[in-house]
Amino acid sequence: MADMAIFYDASKCTACKGCQVACKQWNQLPSPLTAEEFEFTKSYQSPLDLSENTWVIMTFDEVDQDIGVEWNFMRRACFHCTDAACEQACPVGAISHADNGAVIIDQEKCIGCRYCVNSCPFSVPHWNENENKTFKCRLCADRTANGREPACVTTCPTGALAYGERTALVDAAKARLEQVKAEGFGKAELYGVDELDGMHVLSLAHRGLEAHGLDADPQVPGTVKFWQLLKPLSGIAFAATVGGLAVSFLTGIGYKQEAPHEEEEVRS
Repeated sequence: MADMAIFYDASKCTACKGCQVACKQWNQLPSPLTAEEFEFTKSYQSPLDLSENTWVIMTFDEVDQDIGVEWNFMRRACFHCTDAACEQACPVGAISHADNGAVIIDQEKCIGCRYCVNSCPFSVPHWNENENKTFKCRLCADRTANGREPACVTTCPTGALAYGERTALVDAAKARLEQVKAEGFGKAELYGVDELDGMHVLSLAHRGLEAHGLDADPQVPGTVKFWQLLKPLSGIAFAATVGGLAVSFLTGIGYKQEAPHEEEEVRS
């Protein structure tokens, strides 16, 4: 399967939150009105952040201008990075890349260590205390595996979301970037083409990355890289420990088997 991706065009987005609703419906996630995460903040953005029950949100950044209020919207969810810090940090191999490039958490393997939570530069994975598992967007793997688009893409009424082969979407996104700049948005930038070796969610920020709350230079934390170096050593140490226990166990059995004979000789 070819690398696939989502392209989000903020210049077309009205922040209707249809994508949020579709994500919750398809993945059977609790509504913000019933989940503990909900809190009234007087903001149009709700909830304020991702959680184990919310895998995509629309962020609202209200900017006062001389001509009135300017809204900067952004789709916030997993970027499905090629160089994914969460995958590198997971000690049990519960996180991996699907054939289409999506980064998936296998909850059957997840041990709730939260290394992925602490390693992601975007604070995307969230831990569920009751289940002791971490959760995030999985790019609707159950839909895309059957030739369907992610739920969020199908519900977008303005064409701000598109899904398709990543190479083709990158070309389309670059063309759209030039068009948006020609329309007067000189600060427009494209996000996800090269960051972290390329993401499978591309974003066009027509007022610039900073205005839309995007990190211009995301990095995999140094602690994750260090852990990667230690993994082979930890494997050797584990094997040595198991080997030592095996030897100790066998020699212990031999001692216990010989002990009765020694005791008989003493009695005789």
